[in-house]
Amino acid sequence: MAATKAFLLMTALAVLLVAAMGCAGGSGAAGSGGVKWLFDQDEALSRAQAENKPIVINFYTDVCPACRTMDAMTFANSTVGALLNDNFICLKSNAGKTDLQSGYVIGLVPTTVFNVPYGYGKDYEIVRVVGAVPPARFYQLAQAVLEKWRQ
Repeated sequence: MAATKAFLLMTALAVLLVAAMGCAGGSGAAGSGGVKWLFDQDEALSRAQAENKPIVINFYTDVCPACRTMDAMTFANSTVGALLNDNFICLKSNAGKTDLQSGYVIGLVPTTVFNVPYGYGKDYEIVRVVGAVPPARFYQLAQAVLEKWRQ
C-alpha cells in the first residue's frame, strides 16, 4: 500500500515537472529560445539554398498528442533551438493540410526530416526521426546530421 502511494506521488510529481518544463520552454516563437519555424516551403527552400544550410522539416498534425509533446519539450528547448536556428532552415509542415509529405511517404507523425537544400522529397532526405524524441537525444541526432552535412 505504501509503495503504491509512493509510486502515485512520484508519478504525479513527474507529470507536474514535465508540464512545468513545457510551460517554461515557451512556444518556439522569436525570443523564446526555441526553434523559429518557417511555414512556407518555398521560402524555406530559397533560404536554404541562399545560405547553403540543410533543412529540418517537422511534419505534424493538429490532432497529434506526440506532436504537441515535441513542440512543448523538444522544440521549445533553448539548446535544441539554438542548434537548429543557427545551422538549419527550420520548416514546420502540417501533414494533414499540405502536400509536401507525399514526397516523403510520411506514415506517422511527428516525423522530422533532415533534408539537403537542393529540393524536396525522398531523394533529398539525409535522415528522418519518427515519433517524439526527448531534447537531449534530438540534439545529438541534429549534431550528427550537421557533422555529416559538413563533410
